[in-house]
Amino acid sequence: ACVEYCAVDVRLFENVAGTGFQNLAKQLIYAGATLGTSINVSELLPHPSTISLNVEHVYLNLKKQLISLCVPLECFCITCDFWTAKITGIHYGGISLHYIDEQSQLRVFTLSCQAYDFETQDAINLRSFVNKVLQEYGLYLNDDVFIVTDNENKMKCAFKDDCKGIGCSAHYLNKILQLAFTNNNANCNSAQSLFKLVRGIITNIRQSRKQSLLSIYLVNYSDTRFSGIYLMFNSFMKVYYELPQILSDEQKRNYLKVDRDSLESLCIYLKKFFDVIEKLSCEKTPTIHLVIPYKQLLINLSVINDNDDQLIIPVKKYIAKELPDYWVVNDVHFIATMLHPNLKSFNHTPHQRYHAEALLKSEFDKYQELQQQPSSSNNNNKRQQIQQHKNTQLASSLDDIFDSPTSPDELKDEKPTKTEFDRYIEDNTKIDKDMNILIYWKNNKSSYPTLAKIAKRILSIPATNTSVERLFSDSGNTITNRRTRLQTSKVNQLLFIRRNLSVLRELFPPSIEEIKKRKNSNTSTTPMKKRKYSTEDDDKDLSQEDDNNDVSQEDENNDVSQDDLGNVIFEVDDEKENNICDD
Repeated sequence: ACVEYCAVDVRLFENVAGTGFQNLAKQLIYAGATLGTSINVSELLPHPSTISLNVEHVYLNLKKQLISLCVPLECFCITCDFWTAKITGIHYGGISLHYIDEQSQLRVFTLSCQAYDFETQDAINLRSFVNKVLQEYGLYLNDDVFIVTDNENKMKCAFKDDCKGIGCSAHYLNKILQLAFTNNNANCNSAQSLFKLVRGIITNIRQSRKQSLLSIYLVNYSDTRFSGIYLMFNSFMKVYYELPQILSDEQKRNYLKVDRDSLESLCIYLKKFFDVIEKLSCEKTPTIHLVIPYKQLLINLSVINDNDDQLIIPVKKYIAKELPDYWVVNDVHFIATMLHPNLKSFNHTPHQRYHAEALLKSEFDKYQELQQQPSSSNNNNKRQQIQQHKNTQLASSLDDIFDSPTSPDELKDEKPTKTEFDRYIEDNTKIDKDMNILIYWKNNKSSYPTLAKIAKRILSIPATNTSVERLFSDSGNTITNRRTRLQTSKVNQLLFIRRNLSVLRELFPPSIEEIKKRKNSNTSTTPMKKRKYSTEDDDKDLSQEDDNNDVSQEDENNDVSQDDLGNVIFEVDDEKENNICDD
């Protein structure tokens, strides 16, 4: 049955492994066990237009739940980016929300992947687009809100005021690698020649439809794909000995110019950059505290050694020169590094330790001042009363040669010799390298209450804007040449459901009444209600249009039956969320 499903409906084999498909199968099994085999399957399954109509209903319910989470937020971070769908040419803007909840869990939600409806992408319009989306959730940009974007000038200009802009570390790193292999001023001639040879061979293989003859899929370079150079070189190296069998004579001559040893040493070097981008792109745990240590790691890795291949030496020189200044780090990166007990010693960059401590101390003092402001007037009144009482006693006594006894109120006002900040700096506790840093701060919230508040705000900031990049990858899988009639609003709704459903179902589990209602509707044998529908928004498979030409327009507008299976809840498979996407 699965083979027939994939063959007849032209579906991917992995579709049957999807969590959404499996959940639908469970619902059908339950219905079959209850109703028996006498019922027609077509009576159970909803019409495609019914599913289309129910998308908005599911979207609005989930959005309402997300709004309820956003309203009480005091500190959060957003990431945003913009892209153009190749098939339709429509511009989209993606925005994601990042914050740490009261249970010390890092939460990442997609707010939108809406069509960009402004005429130009200048800074003012970009800012207006983001403000409009945030207002739907009761969120507003201010000086305490961080926003992570790519490093284009228009993005920097759009978010230079009333918020704190942070550059995407993955974009910084990817751009340096791109320039090393494509910019003539980089002085990496041998590496660039190798890059052109490999890219040309892969392009030829894919254009000549010989890809299927190889055991490994060849990845061609794309300047919008993170680690695109490494992925191309690595895939080429894996099939290096298979290539002569499928190459033309002209391409064989180019193939012989590729030195496999040089290619292998280059792959080993670039693999570290790939791993760093992977680590910094994680959405499950904080990443911003890793930026400074990993940046220094790559700088150290780019130091030239005696046994380096001649091809790789110019590449290392260029990257070692560009990394320190091109990859911009902000004060928040230093503070975040200080908030990790295993990194606060700054063993990787000892000359930056005191600068980082000073930044954290400044942030700590700000929080302390905010906490003490409401009680400062009361404390001043107490001190005045104590001083007046002391003056009265001294004036009427001959014992003024003695110090007056310390009152209990004065003892309370005295500050401890070591502050919370001092105790944290002196604390030598180390945690396991795989331990989530948020668990550490949850366990030490009572010992370092002010620092825990700072950690909650700072560690919610992602090192990259990969969450939006992955959103665009998902949208590319949604908007295909077989779904060109999908409206932009429907695209936004589908992606919102895909990205947020699993977490919102975890936070807002369906009530018992809803579950019973769903079961009753699934097992109902009463005649199904009819509803008029419009084909304007239908997610229609264009590949089947030729087979349906004999269907009249009247039939297309016929009444269709509804069934609550159109509201089946689909869970999202999170296991693939941390894979680097194609931009």
